[in-house]
Amino acid sequence: MTGPKFFAEALAEYEDAVVYYEKREKGLGARLIQEFDEAVAVALEYPDAFASVPEAPVAFGLRWVMLRTFPIKLVYAVRDDTLLLVAVFHARRLQATGWKGSGSWGAESVAARLP
Repeated sequence: MTGPKFFAEALAEYEDAVVYYEKREKGLGARLIQEFDEAVAVALEYPDAFASVPEAPVAFGLRWVMLRTFPIKLVYAVRDDTLLLVAVFHARRLQATGWKGSGSWGAESVAARLP
């Protein structure tokens, strides 16, 4: 398995989260990067280990993983043996809006961008 390959919006969300947490406390951004890298490494090794996104059609193959100490979820799919990072969400924001109500991250919008 190769990757991760970021959707542009997912990369922007990830970078924004790192900057936000680093501004809150020196070193917190680095901890987020470490946890993120650990979660991606597990997803690369065991792509089916995490839960499917319940609101997304099964055919999309979307899964998500919650980071250990940060309220951040990574949404990914596997295509052609590549891990695609589709979205990086603050879990509370996702809980408030729901997957289908997440604007450009709605399930149908994401599916249209999947190869």
